[in-house]
Parts: sequence; structure tokens; C-alpha cells
Amino acid sequence: MKKIILSIALLSAISTARAEFYVGAGYGLSVNQGSVREGNVTSEYKDSSIYALEGGIVMPLPLFDLRAEVEYFHTRPETKSVGKKHLDALIFNTTGVIPLIPFVGMGWGYGRYEHNNTSLWQALAGVEYAFETNPFTIGAEYRFLKLTEHGGKGSNSSKFYTHGLMLKLKYTF
Repeated sequence: MKKIILSIALLSAISTARAEFYVGAGYGLSVNQGSVREGNVTSEYKDSSIYALEGGIVMPLPLFDLRAEVEYFHTRPETKSVGKKHLDALIFNTTGVIPLIPFVGMGWGYGRYEHNNTSLWQALAGVEYAFETNPFTIGAEYRFLKLTEHGGKGSNSSKFYTHGLMLKLKYTF
């Protein structure tokens, strides 16, 4: 057991020494699912735009790169009967990146959905291209995001989850 712990600590120290930090931003389309029920009226969510700001670290490992990031996520889904809702969230993502292969990841976070605090989770998948001559990376990403607690101001019943498509730009330093 001591050898395993020592190996993990050594691997972490080597990886951190070569680690890269990045910041990024993304914009895209949120294909919103779910509904809001107010009294006898049920409304489906309309699609909306999504925004994200992120910062993180890339730790090179022997078989793949491991990313740990903090992301601010924002969207404003709208319904016919209730109007626009707001979702602002802080999400912690972990992503595995194999060079030249699309990445996959997952995240868990905490947010505010129309005056209610909620936890949420998401699954991520995407592709990226890092320019060799400068520190920028461009990418496209799919995400499935789901609130674990629903509701909203004046809502008797509400469920919200989304499929998002996002274009991203990152700067590595």
C-alpha cells in the first residue's frame, strides 16, 4: 500500500512540474428540455444561448492529460407562460484528454436557478485544436446539464435539463 501511495505522489509531483494553466470562454446554443407548471398551465422551455468562463490546469500523465477546471456557466431559458428564467452556476469539471482524440469529462456544481439554490451535474464531450505557433486552442463541445433540484419563483412544478453545443477559445500559459 505504501508503494502505491508513494507512486501516486511521485506521479503527481512530476505531472505538476509540467502542468499548464489556462483560461477560456465559450458561447453556444442550449437546446432546453423540461417544463414549468404554474397552476393549470404547463409550458415547455425554449432554446437559449449559453455562456461559459473557465480556468484550469492540465496535468500530463503517461497515457492521457488530466484537466481540472472551474467554470462559470450562464443561460436564460424562457417559457411562454412564465417568461425568462436564470441559471448561473459554478461547476467543477474533470476531463481526460488523449492527444488527437476527442475528450470526455464530467462535472458537478452548485448554482442559482430563478431564486433557488440547486446542485447540478454535467457530462462533456468535444474536440480541440491547439495551434503550434501560439498559446490558443479552439474547440467545439457538447454538454448535457441537469439540475438535481428543480423549481423556481412561483413554480408549482418545474424540471430543467439541457443539451448544449458550444464553441470555445482557450489561452494556455
